Amino acid sequence: MPHPLPKVLLANEAGIGRGHIVKLLGVAQALGPGLPVVAGLARRKHADELAVLQAEILQAPVMGYTPEAVANPALEGNATWGDYLFAMGLARENHVRHALDWWTRTIVAQDASILVADYAPLAMLAARGLKAQGWAIEIISAGTGYAVPPADMPAFPRLLPDYSRVVHQEADVLAMLNRVGAEFHIDPLPSLPALYQCDAPLPSTFPFLDPYRALRPASDLLPPQVSTADALMDPGEEVFVYFSTSELNDPAVVAALADLPLPRRAFLPGADAAIAARLAAAGVQVVTKPQPIAQITARSRLILHSAQHGIICLAALAGLPQVAIPQHLEQLFHGRRAGQHGILDLLDGQERSAAALTDMLLSSYHDRALQLRTRDFARALRAQHPSDANAVLRQRLAPVLARATQSLR
Repeated sequence: MPHPLPKVLLANEAGIGRGHIVKLLGVAQALGPGLPVVAGLARRKHADELAVLQAEILQAPVMGYTPEAVANPALEGNATWGDYLFAMGLARENHVRHALDWWTRTIVAQDASILVADYAPLAMLAARGLKAQGWAIEIISAGTGYAVPPADMPAFPRLLPDYSRVVHQEADVLAMLNRVGAEFHIDPLPSLPALYQCDAPLPSTFPFLDPYRALRPASDLLPPQVSTADALMDPGEEVFVYFSTSELNDPAVVAALADLPLPRRAFLPGADAAIAARLAAAGVQVVTKPQPIAQITARSRLILHSAQHGIICLAALAGLPQVAIPQHLEQLFHGRRAGQHGILDLLDGQERSAAALTDMLLSSYHDRALQLRTRDFARALRAQHPSDANAVLRQRLAPVLARATQSLR
């Protein structure tokens, strides 16, 4: 009689972009074919990405800003990753209790043997509580280097020097988490970063984008799981646009794209249908599914995005210059890092008019020095990048799968 296969629970509590779901998909596929999968997702906008897994989708507790904080961002801190988590709900006791209860019950009800968490710290904490009580579960923390911080830090460091607002003290939130955690028989956390203690941390990024580069061994990093063409190609003529969430809610961005006197192709999975139709009427080639990297590389001279980690990595490997309009602090951090290496032009939110964006796109499109720097940078990256990044991920996950399978015997 065959042994049962370990069941995988994918978890996401915060983050609204497509990249979060794609990350979970990649880890699930790397664990191996045939494993039963269920997904607890706070937001289902991009849940169709998981269709290939035939995963049941469950509505998970949502981490997000309160309406008051949306209206007035000064109500929340912005100095560290901890401040982001606090704003998302980690500092709200009722949310923490509800989420820990939901994830604990779900892990048990689904008989999950492997938890894959992206932007899901309370799911990991619930799993650790069950594991301490004897539940056999392997805990994986997946994401960018920014979103998978080292668990042994005494506190979260500041990552952007010009963002320093603190509303909740880490010690106060830590005390609350430990008090509520005790209700679920969870051992006290020694520090807030200890939320990320797990069996397999998977920070997936290039070293130049890792905010914790000095605080963990380089061997901890995984190469980004992004596709790359076999060789650098001569630049094309198009501006390729990738916006996955609410970027096009800004009328200035829509106006700049509609009027830009350059050939444009866009993948806009988060766009309102009316806005996508307006751009198409203005001559933008709006595509409805992800484009093969070889096709993007062959057609494009420039990529416009909001500094999402995945597209920065993809463009950097492809040798394509980039323009970015960040929407939040993680994107701002990655955009600044890429800008410091001369491969990306960044438009700050304070400058974001249609005219400013148009001027930057035209300037970057025709900037020969930017093109040469970007191609030189790509050659250096590609010399260190494995031919099959997914194979590296599978190798890292093999012991996790082996332990989970052994626990079922």
